[in-house]
Amino acid sequence: MRKIKYIVFGILILFFLLWSRCVNAKFITQTQIIMSTEVTIIAEASFEDIQKAFDVIKKVDSLMNDYNPQSEISVLNREGKKEVSPMLREVILKSIHFSRITEGAFDITVGPLVRLWQRMGYERRLPTPRELKDTLSLVDYQKIRINGKMIFLEKKGMRLDVGGIAKGYAVDKAVEVLKKMGVKNALVNAGGDMYCLGEGPHGKWRVGIQHPRKMNEIVGIIEVKDKGIATSGDYRRYYMIRGKRYSHIINPATGWTVQDIPMSVTIIAPDATTADALATGVFVLGPKRGIELINNLPGVEGMIVSEGMQIVKSRDWHKFEH
Repeated sequence: MRKIKYIVFGILILFFLLWSRCVNAKFITQTQIIMSTEVTIIAEASFEDIQKAFDVIKKVDSLMNDYNPQSEISVLNREGKKEVSPMLREVILKSIHFSRITEGAFDITVGPLVRLWQRMGYERRLPTPRELKDTLSLVDYQKIRINGKMIFLEKKGMRLDVGGIAKGYAVDKAVEVLKKMGVKNALVNAGGDMYCLGEGPHGKWRVGIQHPRKMNEIVGIIEVKDKGIATSGDYRRYYMIRGKRYSHIINPATGWTVQDIPMSVTIIAPDATTADALATGVFVLGPKRGIELINNLPGVEGMIVSEGMQIVKSRDWHKFEH
């Protein structure tokens, strides 16, 4: 699954800190490669229950992996219309919601721009004004039409890219499975998109937020319980063109990648889907508009790190700081 979160492949730069390397014997840790990333589940649960959680993540991947030509999203992109599963329909509906509240900064129709910049990376050049104009004409979440189970893309050449939301959604679905099995305490982490259910072996789950320019350092630690967390950053994936680094996070309004401001955005939210989508949308909005949005969303907190290590935090972020 391409996590191109316009953070296109948003490899979230969060990592949990188990301040003792030794996990309580009641907790089981399992890791599998799904959605092109490491998915780790640490849970006070049986192996069988954890496997069921992995199975639902694999289901999401099978529906939304656009590298698989037979997946639902690939067929929809290719044909321009398709009757889709409840899962993909739900992701599209949620994506439209986040597009609206971010004023288009988050937009799953960014697929053509993602492909354009991938080609620019291979060709080591910048897009021409004509290339940008033609590609931008295919990007507009308002041109997604939904009629029951049928999804229509109104313009030929449109492509959905759910990389900025699918991993968070998969995490939430896995947590739903664990809850149904009676699991009270677990952490599900899909490449940095995560949900912290209940408590860990030593109390609230601790999560370190990586420094966006120094890979061996963190800029802070948060303690969370029953929250989703996600980070979008410009330092794991980028394009080098003519000696300059171009972020892989694309502004759907301009077609250009977002440069330097910000360098990373971390979101704490009631669920991982919300955290995942907002991390991308706020990254595109930038520090001022991004923090304004976060402060107006109930149950959502955020921290934005920009060049020169200028850090802006939402109103109640301090409540989670360790």
